[in-house]
Formats: sequence, structure tokens, C-alpha cells
Amino acid sequence: MDWWLELLLAILAPGGLITVFVAVERTRRDNNRDHQRNSDLLHQIDRKVDHVSDRVDDHIEWHLGKDGK
Repeated sequence: MDWWLELLLAILAPGGLITVFVAVERTRRDNNRDHQRNSDLLHQIDRKVDHVSDRVDDHIEWHLGKDGK
């Protein structure tokens, strides 16, 4: 192999590895952030569904009480 090709590879290879590392790290951070956002949204939905469920239960009980009187 020619010396200039070896020199070129010695210069470019570390830059390529650093670029890959930075891209992987950025993807990991974005993924963690997205997971946290989704987890927060799911918790909000869960609370709202529980609230609606309680209201429906109360309403059904009201109807059952009304019909029984």
C-alpha cells in the first residue's frame, strides 16, 4: 500500500469513528427523551381513564338506585 493512502486512512478513520459515536449517543439521548415523554402521556391518560371510570360507575349506581326506588 502506498504511504499516502496509509496516511489518509490514519487521518480519516478516527474522524469516522468519532462521527459514529456522536450519532449513536445523540440517538440514545433522543430515544430516552421520547420514552420519558410517552411515559408521562400514558400516566396522564391513565388518570383520565380512571376518573371517567369512576364517573361512569357513579352514574350506573345512580340509575340502579333510581330504578330500585
